[in-house]
Amino acid sequence: MKDKSEIIRLRNYEGLSEREISRRLGFSRITVHRILDEYTKALKEQEGDKSRIEAYILTPPIYKTENRPKRRLTENIIRIIDHCLEENEIKKRSGRHKQRMFKQDIHELLVEKGYDISYSTVCGYISNQSSQKEKESFIKQGYIPGEKAEFDWGEVKLCIAGRWQKLYMSAFALCSSNGRWGDLFHRQDTLAFMESHANYFEECKGVPHEVVYDNMRVAVASFAGNEKEPTQALLRMTAFYGFKYRFCNVRRGNEKGHVERTVEVLRRKAFCLKDTFDTIEQATEHLHQTCRKLNASEDIRPKLEEDLRSLLPYTTPMGCFERRELKVDKWSTITLNTSHYSVPDTLVGRMVEVKIFSEKLLIYMDNAPVAEHERSYYSTWSLNLNHYLQTLKRKPGALSGSVALSQAPESIKELYYKYFTDNGKSFVDLLIFAKEHAISYDEIALAGKEAEQSGIKTVTAAHITTLLYNRLNQTPPLYKHEQKDEIEDFAIKQLSMWSMMMNNNSKIV
Repeated sequence: MKDKSEIIRLRNYEGLSEREISRRLGFSRITVHRILDEYTKALKEQEGDKSRIEAYILTPPIYKTENRPKRRLTENIIRIIDHCLEENEIKKRSGRHKQRMFKQDIHELLVEKGYDISYSTVCGYISNQSSQKEKESFIKQGYIPGEKAEFDWGEVKLCIAGRWQKLYMSAFALCSSNGRWGDLFHRQDTLAFMESHANYFEECKGVPHEVVYDNMRVAVASFAGNEKEPTQALLRMTAFYGFKYRFCNVRRGNEKGHVERTVEVLRRKAFCLKDTFDTIEQATEHLHQTCRKLNASEDIRPKLEEDLRSLLPYTTPMGCFERRELKVDKWSTITLNTSHYSVPDTLVGRMVEVKIFSEKLLIYMDNAPVAEHERSYYSTWSLNLNHYLQTLKRKPGALSGSVALSQAPESIKELYYKYFTDNGKSFVDLLIFAKEHAISYDEIALAGKEAEQSGIKTVTAAHITTLLYNRLNQTPPLYKHEQKDEIEDFAIKQLSMWSMMMNNNSKIV
């Protein structure tokens, strides 16, 4: 407005040309001409009404910005943002809508790629592409450090070992600091409920004074009027760890808004960019690393440290398992919910004790551990090749087509199919020797490669056993069914290699 009146004054009272006005004020001649032309039209139309001229002078300038090019929002940036939005749509259609990238995540991705662009620019572009949704507001509460934590479940869809699965994420949030922690489980059941608490208290090395829950079935056993009866699992934990519990009202998630936000943040931060893993343990460790990274931020760490100092004392974790006695069948397996798990073949027909955890099974005979398996929630067979060695020693021909061999590590299968398809008995003897001396499959496979690299045309069990005995500093046994001269040549080569190594070491010293 001030510039507009100055242009009019210089023209009417000082008689300057448009070129001179443009030079003095720094405006383009087009702008000066437009303002003077509009002023002249207003004079002609006033017809004695000076208010129209005043209104024109007081009207701020209008700039046409719709065609102005974006200086920061380049084509490459637009391409990346559009790709992220397309990925969000794919996740939404495939049931992974809770793992979509937010505007903040897209901006962080652009910054990591080296683009200099503001968060507001990214938000403006995305808002133009899609309509904004209304967001619920919450009233912030004040909390005493260590006083209260909130618990909730969330769903996450991940690709585990090439198979898309819906997993359940337990989430804890300390109300005073917003310190967060999560774990992954196949089911949202009582075992997972107890184990999630044990893992969280172990991580914190302390226990919150009070934990807030919604009306989840693993925490609330029944409703009696306005009262809620806790489950036996929750009562066991409160008695063991010493914390109090509180249930929020029905459909009032805002009463535990910290953990509602925590489920969203952990799921997004951990799995919006990476959602494919080999095992659930790998996915859980990735989630834990994300939690530690978030808790180490400058705005959370000081308050979290104060929270942790104010927690109730923690001693030992509570046993979170179900105990059963099961009979070993003729396949040397126990059956749990249509899934089979192998045990040593010497236990066929006997009763064994099984400790059932949320993600694993521990099997005992006379209080001694005999097997451990990852728990399966599908109808599968989980077989350990070492559990069938005594049977395979009597029936070596059954080895090649066995399910136990097909589930063995790739390194040991490669060794078998390369050298032992016609001599299964020697291979079984090799595995028995390794089991008796606590030698892993990887060490057996490595010894096989060393024997091959030493120049042996056909690697046998004797060659591998000799190498393994050398590592154990023991004298290898004689194999009657092996060629004596070939064994002696191999042993001489090994002794020569050891002599060279010893001589080199003595020279260095």
